[in-house]
Amino acid sequence: MRCGDEDWPAFKEIAENTIFAHIRSSLRRIGVVFDEWFNENSLYESGAVRELIALLRTKDYVYDADGATWLRMTRFGADKDRVLIKGSGEPTYVTPDIAYHINKLERGFDRIIDIFGPDHAAEYPAVAAGVAAAGYDPAPIHVLIHQAVILVEGDEARRMSKRKGQFVTLDELVDEVGRDAVRYFILAYKPDAHMAFDLERAKAQSDENPVYTIQYAYVRCLGVARQAAEAGVTDADADVSLLTDPRELRLIRKLLALPEVVAFAVDQLEPHHLAAYALDLARVFHSTYETVRVLHSETPPDLAKARLRLYKAAQVVFERVLKLMGMTTPERM
Repeated sequence: MRCGDEDWPAFKEIAENTIFAHIRSSLRRIGVVFDEWFNENSLYESGAVRELIALLRTKDYVYDADGATWLRMTRFGADKDRVLIKGSGEPTYVTPDIAYHINKLERGFDRIIDIFGPDHAAEYPAVAAGVAAAGYDPAPIHVLIHQAVILVEGDEARRMSKRKGQFVTLDELVDEVGRDAVRYFILAYKPDAHMAFDLERAKAQSDENPVYTIQYAYVRCLGVARQAAEAGVTDADADVSLLTDPRELRLIRKLLALPEVVAFAVDQLEPHHLAAYALDLARVFHSTYETVRVLHSETPPDLAKARLRLYKAAQVVFERVLKLMGMTTPERM
């Protein structure tokens, strides 16, 4: 069977739809759902790329040389200019990216967050220059550079190579360690830091695994509430001024820090602060839980009520933190 050029668009469409369906499915497994998907082809079909080049030409920000079309990057402080259209007539990566960012600005976005891999770190200055050259303010555009993830098993790193077809898919990683571990371990690292994803640590059912440590703290909070209910102890009319033990006060201070941590993480575009807070809070909680008891023969009734209120507050905070990180809240472990 032979196919002519007119047959290829149908195969291309089938392949594209299949690949994107798989991508959407994989992302849903870790709780990532995009409200809108933007197809780069629409920038060519709508004429946006062609109109961009024409606009930049009228402003004298592009010129032709050596058979290519160049953006005058030196006007924006760069050492050299950047090719927008190759001699073959094919646009470079940066050209549709400029058109795409202009499209987002025209749709009213006042904050645009780009997440690039290290191999695209040099692309942003050209995009920002192109946006500015077209008459738009590039200030709303914020760029985060993510380093590659290295999978470590035991003392060895799993070798991966796109060229050789050696890689571990997101689905395989979720199958091996679970959604919660994938989300936490990625969140726990600063975006521009090199990340070593320790598979054995992610699967451990011990305090070596931060996911286990955090979720177990939440489960312990639920356990305290259940045991108190069975014993007929409530936190009604609890007098929290009775919580004067240094261990209690340390936990209270840590619980109250959540709003500040969230605000800082959002402002800095650094969610790893929330992941670090969750683990630190869990460690403080566990050390408190081991010695500060609600249902104990030596715990006065009024103090038991106050401590129960404290553990219920901890439950609320752990639930919020886990949900903010996109992780589950198990009832038992």
